[in-house]
Amino acid sequence: MACIWVSGGVMLWPGQVNWLAHSDLAQSYLGWAFYRHAPWTWPLGANPAYGAGLHSSIYYSDSIPLLAMLFKPLSAWLPEPFQYFGLWVLACFVLQAVFAWRLLGLAQARPLDKLLGTVFFVLAPPMLNRLGGHMALVGHWMILAALWLCLRPSRRRQSTWWAVLVATAMVVHAYLFAMVVAIWLADVVQRQRNMQQAEPLRPGGVLRRWLPEWVLVVSTTCAVAWLAGFFMVSGHGMQANGFGYYKMNLLAPFNGDGWSWFGLRFAEAPGEYEGFNYLGLGGMALVAMTLLTLAWRREPRRQRLIPTPLWIVAVLLAVLAVTCNVGFGSLQWHMPLPRRWWEKLSHLSLQSTGRMFWVTYYLILLAALLVLLQRWRGPVRTVLLLALVALQLMDLHAGLSSLRTTLLARARSTPVSLNGPFWNAAGERYRTLRQLPLALMSPGWETLAFYAQEHRMRTDAVQLARIDWPRFLSLYNHGKAALLGDRLDASTLYLLDDREVAVARLAVPASAAALFRLDGHNVLAPGWSSALPARATDLRLPSSAKSPFQLPFHDDLAAGGPGRLLLGEGWNSTNAGAVSSRGDTASVFVPVDGASGQQVRVELDLRSDGSHKSQARQLDVWIDGRQAGSCMLTSAMCRTLSLEVPLTRPGPHLRELVLRPARSGVRLHVELVGIRVAPAG
Repeated sequence: MACIWVSGGVMLWPGQVNWLAHSDLAQSYLGWAFYRHAPWTWPLGANPAYGAGLHSSIYYSDSIPLLAMLFKPLSAWLPEPFQYFGLWVLACFVLQAVFAWRLLGLAQARPLDKLLGTVFFVLAPPMLNRLGGHMALVGHWMILAALWLCLRPSRRRQSTWWAVLVATAMVVHAYLFAMVVAIWLADVVQRQRNMQQAEPLRPGGVLRRWLPEWVLVVSTTCAVAWLAGFFMVSGHGMQANGFGYYKMNLLAPFNGDGWSWFGLRFAEAPGEYEGFNYLGLGGMALVAMTLLTLAWRREPRRQRLIPTPLWIVAVLLAVLAVTCNVGFGSLQWHMPLPRRWWEKLSHLSLQSTGRMFWVTYYLILLAALLVLLQRWRGPVRTVLLLALVALQLMDLHAGLSSLRTTLLARARSTPVSLNGPFWNAAGERYRTLRQLPLALMSPGWETLAFYAQEHRMRTDAVQLARIDWPRFLSLYNHGKAALLGDRLDASTLYLLDDREVAVARLAVPASAAALFRLDGHNVLAPGWSSALPARATDLRLPSSAKSPFQLPFHDDLAAGGPGRLLLGEGWNSTNAGAVSSRGDTASVFVPVDGASGQQVRVELDLRSDGSHKSQARQLDVWIDGRQAGSCMLTSAMCRTLSLEVPLTRPGPHLRELVLRPARSGVRLHVELVGIRVAPAG
């Protein structure tokens, strides 16, 4: 009932995908849509068509790998389109209620009282807030299931159930996995304490007692993680950032931020939306009443239902959620940390730490309800719970109505698509759709990815939760070098940004590829010999705009300058900093024109401070497989390098200069400072 009330029921229909056409939701759906038609490989979660060349997997598109791998064998019998995210949401609501009911049963309350208490969990704002963008993260029931395993009276098959839950969380979402693991560790500590009190064990006995469970949980989790493609992105290459930005404000439990009908709202820093953990006015009243009950209705000491290790874990996760950048409303204070600590924290895979408060959130609600159910009796308890639930529903009405309106509007919207004679013909002819330069989450990527999926094309126009940065940079440089060197793949359709159009005019002859603008996209179609589409604008026609590569050419390679468009393989040039080499060789393309060769001046500077033991001392420049010049690298700057560049064809075009160390076995640690090209003589 709650699921249909909140969502309007539209997301439950497997064939309804319109509501999944935006940003993070599109990422999750498209990851599955590409995966269902991908060939079976090892690992099973590999998704080569979505993020072509990026070593992507179903895990890093946040497509709930557990369900994706379950439904993929049935893909031939499933309708097109098909989505399981609505069914997942329904299951999350049901399981949230099931485990909340079981947890509240620890107080041995009447069914009506447990039902009223369950409302606080089923309509928890932090869970409902994820319906707008992160389907996998709606699975808060896993946190409740972990709490139930930690608190349940029976410990039968505890190790097996923990292995199942931890492994399941791993193939749903990494953040849920981390929280479930934290609760499991608390349970291990508490069970060890109980055993020590009953019968002290020797150190060797402790190891023998817990080693089988650790082996079972870790091995099961690693196995399913590998199957889902988790290890296809290495921890070293994973580009995660946002620690201390995507955090929780200390006022988050009281900050309605648009959810409160009573207008509870506090200022917060930009990234603190990830730490949305509103208790609701009813939840706050529940906690306040619990504190008053503990102070005024003193009773004989009871057995503690929530063990100390679990509270310690909850406190530690709350501290992690806040981070060292402490926010109290609009006030922000940075807690100084040693540089070494900060560097390690800033590279954690789990950067949106504001989510880590969810364990604390549910533990606070659970503890408050258990105290209320234990200390109050009969009709008075039921009336109190009714009043608290009514206050909660009244306060959350604004947020629930807004969420329902948003979800219904998305379901009624029509996604922007690429249709027409050219796009249909290109979908049949080309097998891959690429952007140049490669860019993740570029504006309008959803339209391109939906088009590629419809025509069963591979594409790098995607959004991913994590990427392998070295692989991304290699693919970025390879695409640029293919354009600069006129080495385009005949089976690939390229979409260029506005700056790369000037490069395509100069580097790719008209006989090799059509270059035009259609439906807001700059299209480079290799081997396209048919007439241009009726609505297309020919980008090879003379333009009033001056070419950025006319001679004499000079550029200092500042970010946004034309010089960076001429960098081929072997550079790290995607940021605003210095252009530095990242391999054994690097290539630069220079514009040439006229009947004679051109004088080229390439300025080089050392990238390192001499700490690289295998650093090159002499640099050679090669053209067409022949050495054309060299210079000695010093601790300051390479001498200005001048060399003649022979022509290969008349008219303006580009020539490739390959830079490499004179001695093999060393790396090219240099920075490219500037490029100058002038007519010979």
